[in-house]
Amino acid sequence: MKSIAWLALLCCLPCAALELPDMGASASSVLSPADEKRLGEGFMRQLRNGVDIIDDLEVNSYLNALGHQIAAYSDNPEQRFYFFVVNENSINAFAVPGGFVGVHSGLFLHTQNENELASVLAHEIAHVTQHHIARTMEASNNFSLPTMAAIVAAAIAGMKNPQVAEAAIAAVTAGNIQMQINFTRAHEEEADRVGMKMLADSGFDPRSMPIFFERLQASNRFYEGGLPEFLRTHPVTSNRVAEARDRAEQYPKKLLSDSPLYQLARAKLLFLSESDKTKLAKNLQRALQEARYRDERAVRYAIALCLLATREYSGVQPQLDWLVKHDTDRVAYRSLQARLAAAQNQPTQALQLYSKALQSYPNDPQLTLEYAELLLQQNRAATAKPLLLDLHLRNYPEYHRLLALVQRQIGEIVDSYFSMAEYYYSSGRTALALEQIKQARQLKGLDFYQASRIEARHHELQQELHEENAAKKRDQH
Repeated sequence: MKSIAWLALLCCLPCAALELPDMGASASSVLSPADEKRLGEGFMRQLRNGVDIIDDLEVNSYLNALGHQIAAYSDNPEQRFYFFVVNENSINAFAVPGGFVGVHSGLFLHTQNENELASVLAHEIAHVTQHHIARTMEASNNFSLPTMAAIVAAAIAGMKNPQVAEAAIAAVTAGNIQMQINFTRAHEEEADRVGMKMLADSGFDPRSMPIFFERLQASNRFYEGGLPEFLRTHPVTSNRVAEARDRAEQYPKKLLSDSPLYQLARAKLLFLSESDKTKLAKNLQRALQEARYRDERAVRYAIALCLLATREYSGVQPQLDWLVKHDTDRVAYRSLQARLAAAQNQPTQALQLYSKALQSYPNDPQLTLEYAELLLQQNRAATAKPLLLDLHLRNYPEYHRLLALVQRQIGEIVDSYFSMAEYYYSSGRTALALEQIKQARQLKGLDFYQASRIEARHHELQQELHEENAAKKRDQH
């Protein structure tokens, strides 16, 4: 079995960094589906340790529903996908083996409609289903693991500083630049073609793809350094846009409106990515007064979120009342109502609101985690535990942390150490995960099953940490 450290060397290649011509199914000889899955999981751990991922269940739920709607029409519908948002104002998106697709918050907010966001996801899904990175590895025998490790570090650095990433990648790929230039166009065009078909088959308009790329090109004068990051990692030429437009015209035209969930998720993301909530609330209130909006629900929802965050509680309820009156029942509104009650020191009412909401939306991740956290604060961990165990949110570190606190409160100390270890491990902090298992190892009165489980996990984490440290040393040389 290949080690996680080895996998991490490969998994962080930007989706358009190294492109090769179509080589068909032969790529499977390099990476099996299981290999790709481990690559993606290793990538996510490394990424979480280096950049700010927006782990908001409302935004993630919408993005994953949209992504899976499109991916269901790919030529590999069995491929599993996980879509997530990176808290970055730059306009970019990327995909890695294993079906992990990241979208920068800047790109999400820059889209003008749901079709444009869908077109980006379809393009990235195509990079995964066409095994572009695996095909790169197969053809590029000169690309050593240390080189790929350096690219991993550069790609993560590029989330915060694209100029640093470009310099680092240029330094480690000097001998392969021509290969990248030669083959980028082929894979990007393939992703356009495959992505367009998925868009059309899943009910979206393929014309949104060339329209979005054209708009990014036209607005490049507003970006420092010349181009949005998406156009740097996904080079778009005039010929490519024209070809994409011609291809899109072969599909029937569709008159589509945005789903309300797109607008609400976009409003939530705007709230999460803006540090000055007071300023944002004032701007939104002004836009509301002047009727400068595409969706009044989204504006009022974002205002309510800002007012709750700034403790201006009296202004939240009027927005909620309007939303409940003028819109259908939604998880977002139920959550906001319960959080408002909790913030106003009314925990009994908040718990009742969560309990009632979960009757309408059983096992909803957002409602369940918020409910469980409030139960924990009220020393009712025994009630929270079964709710959490029914979720299985493996890719959400905060879930493991909350579960650890619940287990500790009810006296399940060994399980608590394991859950906290999983929290650190899924966050890319293997050393801290190992420390949790070491503490569990020192407990008195362990039974045979507990001791065996601890020793097995201790061995796994110790081996992975050793390999990670060895990889870091190789990078330094």
